[in-house]
Amino acid sequence: MTKMIFVRHGQSVANLERAFAGHVDTVLTELGKQQAERTALFLKDYPIDKIYASDLTRAMQTAVPTAKMHGLGIVPDEALREIYAGAWEALPYETLMRDFSESYTTWRTDCGRAHPDGGESVVALSERIYREVDRIAAENEGKCVAVFSHATPIRLLRARWEGYAPEELARVAFCANASVSVVDYMEDGSYRVHLCGYDAHQGEYSTGLAKGIV
Repeated sequence: MTKMIFVRHGQSVANLERAFAGHVDTVLTELGKQQAERTALFLKDYPIDKIYASDLTRAMQTAVPTAKMHGLGIVPDEALREIYAGAWEALPYETLMRDFSESYTTWRTDCGRAHPDGGESVVALSERIYREVDRIAAENEGKCVAVFSHATPIRLLRARWEGYAPEELARVAFCANASVSVVDYMEDGSYRVHLCGYDAHQGEYSTGLAKGIV
């Protein structure tokens, strides 16, 4: 069994500006940095052995306080990135609805079947994320691992834990910034979920998904 802790990055500048940040390398806001600190405090008693993070700055920045708390380094991992959004990258939600109405409406209403124009499909993202997380779990058998990633990858993981196919992603909610999910990855391929999208530790600092993305 491997105990896996998944954390979505804190509030980013793109979140605040209501823009689609797939592989765009946006940074955390001051609030996002505070959220990262509060998550580190929440995780201080977990016996974390290793920390992985998407190599995008917002995820790496979110991982830093937890890494310092536990005296660990951070393994940057490109495979943990958010969906590559192609022509959607860095565009405001309002622009996406105007210029890519059909494909963006699919994203908002039937996310599991969405495919950003010129980018990565949600199904392709699921294959990337599942493969990488399974690899991390297998390589850290018997340990506790923290993984800092993004909204859509963690939403896809939640779908998997709950028994949904990636195409059924609309049945699963996005998680809030700097929220925590704790899941045991069992040797037989099953999952034991302890927390899922938990962000009560953020209190008044809590921020959900920006209105307009879904």
